[in-house]
Amino acid sequence: MFMASQNSGGSVSASGARSNSRSSVPPVKCYHDDVAPIRTVRVNCPTQGRRFYGCSHYPRTCGFFKWADEVDNVLELQMLAIEKDTKISELEYERDVLKGKVKKLKQSTTELENQVAELAIENTEKFHAMETVKADKKLCIMLFMSWVFFAFVILFK
Repeated sequence: MFMASQNSGGSVSASGARSNSRSSVPPVKCYHDDVAPIRTVRVNCPTQGRRFYGCSHYPRTCGFFKWADEVDNVLELQMLAIEKDTKISELEYERDVLKGKVKKLKQSTTELENQVAELAIENTEKFHAMETVKADKKLCIMLFMSWVFFAFVILFK
């Protein structure tokens, strides 16, 4: 069997999780459902120096054994999956926020279009009113001029 020593890099914190930079990754547990410490093969053999997870009750073991690099590969893939899920969630949230902004902008656009239509109607009405006033002024001037002409005709006759 393997001679092993516990590696200080895989020490167990008070919370029961392996202390490393990946604190969000669940710790490796043996079949006793206890955190499996990381160990290093110390026997002179082809796997000497290789790290592995073993039962926390060593030497009375439950038979749990996993090479650390294999577990790390799985954990890295799990972390990548978690990161991608997180990124997807963030992007979905951003999409929802942007949808809300688009909806508000569409409402604002509709309100502005309605205001522009109202202003166009109002301006058209004012323009027609101004044209009417202009026509009335012309009529008044023509009437005045006709009276002046009539007065000249009567005076110089």
